[in-house]
Amino acid sequence: MLIAVGCYTSMGGPGLSVVKMTGDAMEIVAADHQLKDPIWTEQGKKSGLLYVAAAQEDGVHACVGAYRWENEGLALVSRQDDHGMGNCHLCLNEEETHLYSANYDNGSVAVFPLDEKGYILPCIQYFERQAPLGPQKERQERTHAHQVSFRPGTKELFLCDLGADQVVVYGAGEDGRLTLKEEILCQAGSGPRHLIFDGPDAFYLAGELNGWMSRYERIAEKWQCVQTLSSLPEGYRGPVNTAAAVRQDEGHVYLSNRGHDSIAVFKKMKNGKLEKPFFIRTPGAFPRDFLLMGGGFLLAQQNSGTVTSINENGVPLSQVMLPGAVSLLLIQEK
Repeated sequence: MLIAVGCYTSMGGPGLSVVKMTGDAMEIVAADHQLKDPIWTEQGKKSGLLYVAAAQEDGVHACVGAYRWENEGLALVSRQDDHGMGNCHLCLNEEETHLYSANYDNGSVAVFPLDEKGYILPCIQYFERQAPLGPQKERQERTHAHQVSFRPGTKELFLCDLGADQVVVYGAGEDGRLTLKEEILCQAGSGPRHLIFDGPDAFYLAGELNGWMSRYERIAEKWQCVQTLSSLPEGYRGPVNTAAAVRQDEGHVYLSNRGHDSIAVFKKMKNGKLEKPFFIRTPGAFPRDFLLMGGGFLLAQQNSGTVTSINENGVPLSQVMLPGAVSLLLIQEK
């Protein structure tokens, strides 16, 4: 089993890395630092390429890149200037004809066509969001595009804007360009970070700034919030906590807490709503991303500088040192 790990080079990390897992054992088998601060990775199902969101390229602008994994090595096969700042997330459309990226620092979105090999072509659309801002002045001083994701079975791109407390819906045309369709207002000060769809007509949304998990449903042709629960224990008085990654399986939704340093586990009810969570404490600090692994978890613990495998009770099984580890992706080998 191979895992692509995005690591902050600005925190001493090796850049995009590949970790091999054999049973409980882990080892780093490849790394490439050509792209600075590779924060997020997606894989093309058709091309097999690894697409990377790199937060900085020339010290100012971000970039996107595509790697080929072959012969146990990483080969950077294409890259393009993103025009934005602080690229933190990207996604492919279903046809894998276009790549979309979200830039946190200046609240922008960029669109890139892909050629027949899956290589990234120059940006064809770029825009910076302008919207009323949330009340948390230190973190919501401007728009912050944090995630882009397609609604299943549609050409609707959903964008989480942490600065504006909005989930924004765009329609993607045949040429890949985006047109604004709808702005979903979220709770003031919640800081929408990441969402995950529960079918085409519902999604779970992680609020980074208030540490809440919300469920939204499509009701009477409108998106409505039907439930919100805290991702922290009642009475929590520990370090400032920010929510990070959200994952799900058939019966649960999971959210990583940075500060409380835990995975909040929400059980799904039959109607899709969630029960109050229980918590699995992580053995390291700042679990930024995680994967579900056979009843346990694989954690990218940013401030501990480790990728750690734990069981369902939080007991560590194995780990490797990877400074600035922030994202994880299971590589599908062709």
